[in-house]
Amino acid sequence: MSGRLENKVAIVTGGASGIGRATAIRFRQEGARVVVADRNPAGVAETCRLLGDAETDDMNVAAAITDVSRAAQVQAMVEETVARFGRLDILVNGAAMLIRTPPLAEVDEIQWDLTMDTNLKGLFLCCKYAIPAMIDSGGGSIINIASMSGIRGPGYSTPYAVSKAGVIHLTTVAASQYTAQGVRVNCLAPGSVDTPQMRGSTASSQTFQEREANHPMGRVGRPEEIANLILWLASDEASYVSGSTYIIDGGGWASAT
Repeated sequence: MSGRLENKVAIVTGGASGIGRATAIRFRQEGARVVVADRNPAGVAETCRLLGDAETDDMNVAAAITDVSRAAQVQAMVEETVARFGRLDILVNGAAMLIRTPPLAEVDEIQWDLTMDTNLKGLFLCCKYAIPAMIDSGGGSIINIASMSGIRGPGYSTPYAVSKAGVIHLTTVAASQYTAQGVRVNCLAPGSVDTPQMRGSTASSQTFQEREANHPMGRVGRPEEIANLILWLASDEASYVSGSTYIIDGGGWASAT
């Protein structure tokens, strides 16, 4: 442990698996007290176990079973974090859902609403309640996880691509409003990363293998590699960084243009 997040308190949404889980683990390794937030209780419990601390009476790790699309639950998550740990310094907005859809004209309204409620409204709500708590704590860092889908807009999910484009723009807007108050807001746009959600989006193991074979690095990314960039943005090493979106895709976008 090098202590880059010593004495910091972090909420990681989407912490039950994938990038969120890897980030929670990385943060704890660097000394942060971590709230693992997700609507999947079993996944949250497993992440807390992997952090190496007992979920019930530990001083460094807490679980928050939270549906980020519900304002009351998000508000409670933030308030309980501050009540337990005394402050809030870092928010990682990793909660998201991906529903494969047909082309736009054939997308069901329920597919659109479910995706937007989690991916964009949920992120808005987390920022809405976390920012005042961060200002009260003297400042903080918000890292929003978008996707390369929000930049290049692939056709396998219209609502997902549009929601992630919204995440990128919300990041810019929030940074313009709150950087002067000590809250840095940044964004990641990962390409293909080996997570349960990504494997599900490929629809078959053969498609997943083809995606790996066609990647410039011969593989897709690992959640831990994304977590390393999130860690840097959360730390004081990125003290002059706000309002930026970082593409992290192993050269995929560069090779395609």
